[in-house]
Amino acid sequence: MLKTLKKFYWFLFRHKKALSVFIFTLTAATILENISPYIYKLLIDAIPSQNYQLLLKIAILFVGIKIAVNFLTALSDYLGDKVLIPASKEARIAVFRRILDLDFGFHTNKNTGSLISAFKRGDSAFFALFQSLNREIFRILISLLVVLFFFIRIAPSLAFLMLLISLANTFVSWRLIKFNLKKRASFNKAEDKVSGIISDNLINYETIKLFAREEKEENRLKEEFKGWTDKLWQYANSFRLMDIIVGTLSNLAILTAFWIVIRKLVNGEISAGDLVMVSSFVTSFYYQFFSLLYRLRAIAKSYIDIQHYFSVFNTDVLIKDPDKPVKIKDIKGDIRFEKVSFSYPENKENVLTNINFHVKPGESAAFVGRSGAGKTTIIKLLLRFHDVTKGRILIDGIDIRNISQSQLRSFIGIVPQEPILFNETIGFNIAYGNDQATQEEVIKAAKMANLHQFIESLPQKYDMPVGERGVKLSGGQRQRLAIARVLLNDPKIIIFDEATSNLDPESEALIQDALWKIAKSKTVLIIAHRLSTVKQVDKILVLDNGQVVESGPHKKLIGKKQLYHHFWQLQSTGRNGQEANLLT
Repeated sequence: MLKTLKKFYWFLFRHKKALSVFIFTLTAATILENISPYIYKLLIDAIPSQNYQLLLKIAILFVGIKIAVNFLTALSDYLGDKVLIPASKEARIAVFRRILDLDFGFHTNKNTGSLISAFKRGDSAFFALFQSLNREIFRILISLLVVLFFFIRIAPSLAFLMLLISLANTFVSWRLIKFNLKKRASFNKAEDKVSGIISDNLINYETIKLFAREEKEENRLKEEFKGWTDKLWQYANSFRLMDIIVGTLSNLAILTAFWIVIRKLVNGEISAGDLVMVSSFVTSFYYQFFSLLYRLRAIAKSYIDIQHYFSVFNTDVLIKDPDKPVKIKDIKGDIRFEKVSFSYPENKENVLTNINFHVKPGESAAFVGRSGAGKTTIIKLLLRFHDVTKGRILIDGIDIRNISQSQLRSFIGIVPQEPILFNETIGFNIAYGNDQATQEEVIKAAKMANLHQFIESLPQKYDMPVGERGVKLSGGQRQRLAIARVLLNDPKIIIFDEATSNLDPESEALIQDALWKIAKSKTVLIIAHRLSTVKQVDKILVLDNGQVVESGPHKKLIGKKQLYHHFWQLQSTGRNGQEANLLT
């Protein structure tokens, strides 16, 4: 718990001066607000004197204090927001950046709906926790000190009773709140599952429509809501238990306080004004203590939410930049894999075993193999989404682990088979990798990718929004946009994950022509699904069960009549389509 609160206050303490002024102003406002019962005492005790001027002065003092309290409260709220708003913004940016910095493994295992739900709850919890801890709880503690100050003057036993009941209620409340925290955490997990299903459906709505599975998805959500409802009832009932126990203790304390003060009044030890003051303090503090209970409940809820929100800071980054990264000013594009083996942390079995190959600057290489052979894993290792288990990967003779990830990836451009676009304009998505690109350069890249003519036919042209994940564009259009994006970025190393697989024959021919013109001065890696696209590459690497079993140009491999020849025969003759599709 302390670790989470420490992180919370780290963001607040970045604004120390504003926070100090806020606390001072809030303290002054709270003290003035809580001395009203003492003014009542002065007024009651002054009534028998029939001194009009004295009574008027007390009334003016009372009204003056109320006006000051209103002003100071408004000022403290303003000063608190001067701390809270920038701190919450900085926390949100820090969490967002941390999520972006986390490894590829984290993002492949996460549930987007659950993460978004946790993000939204955490941001709300930051505001709620500030309000509860730094405004309400602080005010209640100051109020308790004011009450104890005046009660000690009347009867130390009364002050001791108030302190004792406050501590007892706090202890009981905290025990109940720990129970409440468990119920809240359990409910959050159920809520995240519900959010995950809803998010998954919104993302995959097209698949649902294609298979007419609306009713199935509705029933799946209803089934998940059974556990959600049960967890919500447990959480809600834990609050009612707190109300009953704390309310009973508080009312017994009020009865005891009245018994003490009435005895003293009857014995002539205190005045009627003292009785009114004690009555006002006790009743007002009773409501304040119930406010404390509600705030503790709010803190319990907010703590669970913000703990989940800040949990990304506790997630280890497995792929780390070196302390002193090597800086490459002019990359040539020489790629070398030396005895590379790789296995995922959760799986001891190697995905890749003893991979060795060398691609010289300006050369092209293609990776061919059945699905699961390790083609995509090689690319992920080159991009340092994962680190090798054994061996090393070199770019221009430098181990990629000695290069910062941002610089490494700036050397590489990739055209994925299924490009995911931002919910922004076409121009924004093309220029995403190059902030300095001019409109003329964007248009040139679009023309080379055979996309410009289509863009010009749109009403908003390059300002046309593509929709979430590029849903307003066809698969081929998204792919051509991804190609234009890489061309504009002008990297030294280009990776094509069968970049023309979704294009019609005419567009494919135009794109391949443009790509090979650019590739003359680039190092090109291709994950090949259709072997017709790799006939002209310098080197083909055939993978099987995570190992390179053949390598060489197309003609050489055809002549060897081994696995590559087998794949070529399958695709060129159309025999055994199921086995041919294993290449994808």
